[in-house]
Amino acid sequence: MTLKTNRLFRTITFFVFDAVLTYLLFFFACWASLDYSFFSGNYANLYLAGLIWAILVPLVLVASKSYRVAMSRIGLFESLKIMVATAIVDFVCYVTLFIVQNVPSLHIPWILNWRTFLLMVISHVFLTVVARFIPRVFRALKFRLLKRHQGHKAILIGAGDAAKILIDESHLNRALDRYIVACFDDDKRKIGTTLGGVPVAGDIASSPAYIATHDIEEAIIAIPSLSKERYLEITRLLSGCEIRLRKVPALSELDKVNEVKVVDIDYRDLLGSPSYFYNEEEAKVKYGGKNILVTGGGGSLGGAISLELLRLGIHHLVLFDRYENGVAEIASRARDFIANNGLGEVKISIVIGSVEDEETVRSSFEKYHPDFVFHTAALKHVPLAEDHPFEAVKTNVFGTDIIARACIEYSVQEMHFLSTDKAIEPDSFMAKTKRIGEWGCLYYASKGKTRFTCLRFGNVLASKGSVVPIFSKQIKAGGPLTVTSEDASRYFLTLEDATKLLLSAAMCPEGGVYDIETGKSVSILSLAESLIRQAGYIPYKDIQIKITGLRHGEATPKDKPYDRQKQKKTEHPSIYMELPESIPDYPKLLKAIESAPHGYASKAYVEELFDEFSR
Repeated sequence: MTLKTNRLFRTITFFVFDAVLTYLLFFFACWASLDYSFFSGNYANLYLAGLIWAILVPLVLVASKSYRVAMSRIGLFESLKIMVATAIVDFVCYVTLFIVQNVPSLHIPWILNWRTFLLMVISHVFLTVVARFIPRVFRALKFRLLKRHQGHKAILIGAGDAAKILIDESHLNRALDRYIVACFDDDKRKIGTTLGGVPVAGDIASSPAYIATHDIEEAIIAIPSLSKERYLEITRLLSGCEIRLRKVPALSELDKVNEVKVVDIDYRDLLGSPSYFYNEEEAKVKYGGKNILVTGGGGSLGGAISLELLRLGIHHLVLFDRYENGVAEIASRARDFIANNGLGEVKISIVIGSVEDEETVRSSFEKYHPDFVFHTAALKHVPLAEDHPFEAVKTNVFGTDIIARACIEYSVQEMHFLSTDKAIEPDSFMAKTKRIGEWGCLYYASKGKTRFTCLRFGNVLASKGSVVPIFSKQIKAGGPLTVTSEDASRYFLTLEDATKLLLSAAMCPEGGVYDIETGKSVSILSLAESLIRQAGYIPYKDIQIKITGLRHGEATPKDKPYDRQKQKKTEHPSIYMELPESIPDYPKLLKAIESAPHGYASKAYVEELFDEFSR
């Protein structure tokens, strides 16, 4: 049956039902007024008046578009609309009969007293609305009984409008394999009541105990207007339960205003990070029409920065990376962006090379003459830096030094060096090499016209080699997920936020070292549990999590917080600048590293030099 045919059938059915119901009620109202004499008297004209009355009611309902609403979707507004329309028609017909009964030629006797009429209207309005709910009630009872045995048990966090819609949907939708058994809400007035036949069993804090004793498999956070802070509290409260945790999106995330849908908890929800300000118009003024070189342009962050720079109207983008696959992918995406946005004059160039190869670096600067350089190339993995100190020093120290010197020699306006928050109090070899890279940038800041900035980042979620893709692969393999410590926590940024912050820090008027406000530290264990739930599994039941101990080179499971007393605020609300401090004799340190007895592959010797020059 087509949609048009279905609507026509529904309209005809409603029309006939309302006409018959109206006539029957009119008939019984007359009988109640005249008793048995109604059947023996001559009331043919009265029957005709009743028939006109019975036809007028559904005609008015058709005109008010009341028949367009499917019985499965009828609600309070539609019910009130039908009630008002029906009552108005009854009143008009009653008054009309009262007037015409004085016309002798019509021979219509007056038999409806006002008490009988009032009873008829109340019955008419009630039965007209109730009849539309009968199929829905039977369907709900049927599915409710079936789901007690077939659907998985679920609870709702929240007992508001969104929860009511989800309950109704679970009763009516055959495809949903969900049986909602209870709601939980902090509004004390709701506790002990029912919502769509589902009990409000207690406050939100009591939900874990209920889950443990009632074999609950799923919990849905059904409060679209929930604040981020409260949302994080609830997810942490339920994180220890062996359930699948889902949510109703925030109102701002819904495609339609009146839409209510259930989605998986996204691992990004655990960040608790602020919404970062980014002055795009100011960035367009600064970078528009410029030549920009991005080292590590084939990586996650370097690629994201490159694509964002295209949006700012730059003239020439140079992607510098040693890994051809990554840089080729970013270049392809960049060209697609240019073609789709009519940016035909923007140039894209690729340099396959390493930042520690001075000849390649110098020839690239000579050929493309960049106005700005974003230096994101690095060896950033802590265990790899511990096991391959030569590569860590070569890339993070000497590679940065070569890029910095090239910037000065070729009069680059600004060089922006991506550092790490681990460089605050470096306790790993990777962090120490990054800190030396910062010293190099601060040293060269006074040697030429180039302005140098260093931006300390936390961990970028979902970047290549980060914890999220590692966990995703482990989930795909069936587990277990490996976490270094139950206390492990990190400051995380999304790739989008990291890009905004790097460009925002790059627009700060002063050179120096910048730190960012990344919100609260996120538990790695909670992140692992969230990813398992997002994949549709239950942590510790479907997929296990294994504690492996700290990785090679890690001295503590937690990232160190920033010391804001050693920093000053910038115009950007989330970026702080490190107060100027004396830096080590950088040229002497660099020469000492180069002349290491066993080469600068000697990690212990380089660490001794670092400690010595840090004093």
